[in-house]
Amino acid sequence: MSFFSGKVKMNLLFQALINGFKGIASSPWSIYFETSDILVIKSVGSTGKDKLFIKFEKGNTKELNGNYITVTVAEDITLADGSIPEGKMFSTRNFYCHTSVVDSNLLTDYQVSITADRVIMWLAGDVNSITGISNLGYFGLMYRYSQENHSGAQGIGVSYQGFNGIRTVKDLDNIQTNNVYKSYSAMVPTNPGWGALYHLSPCIMANNAEGPRGELHDIYFAPAAGVSHGDEITVANKTYKVYSLTTGGSSFLPGNTVAVLMQ
Repeated sequence: MSFFSGKVKMNLLFQALINGFKGIASSPWSIYFETSDILVIKSVGSTGKDKLFIKFEKGNTKELNGNYITVTVAEDITLADGSIPEGKMFSTRNFYCHTSVVDSNLLTDYQVSITADRVIMWLAGDVNSITGISNLGYFGLMYRYSQENHSGAQGIGVSYQGFNGIRTVKDLDNIQTNNVYKSYSAMVPTNPGWGALYHLSPCIMANNAEGPRGELHDIYFAPAAGVSHGDEITVANKTYKVYSLTTGGSSFLPGNTVAVLMQ
């Protein structure tokens, strides 16, 4: 697992993310294509057999006023120019750090966690603004409950304006008919529980057509009562960081408080 973080002005955010990905030694994601406005990374996953692509684009962050980058997951990307070949499937989301465009001088916090199967990214707009939000993005594979003969379970989900689910590249039938999966989690009491232990639940991704397809890697749902943003919870000798998120009523997660294995 790799991790990088920082705080930069809005118009420097995209380049900071590029530098972060390029600065990881022995990263499981290779730099596949790069320009000043596009970065494509590729991985074969923890299985060594998957074909995973994530494409990051500047969005409007490099302009005088901006508030998002654009992220795409795809089954294939052209090496020559970073485009998606005709007929290949993909899913795209705008990944916001402010609810509306703001002056580029405002600061943005970013934290990025990388494994061979997924990239988890947290963006937070300037705390001194009224538009800044706390937004978590999940890009890559979910933990698949059944053996699949393609890498279509790679998906994209964001906690703000996330369209109430993860949108994968393909559904189980290798098409895009039923490729949106909502997150479900067991309802648990207030934290902390008996003996000062915390209640955490996995985020299971499912839809009405296919049922549960899998669950998110390294993210637990946590009841908001009893925990605060920035808290740390230890699970099996691994430290999970608590994030309080802005959802805007439309998130890929079951609630606005989660514990994430970031590093």
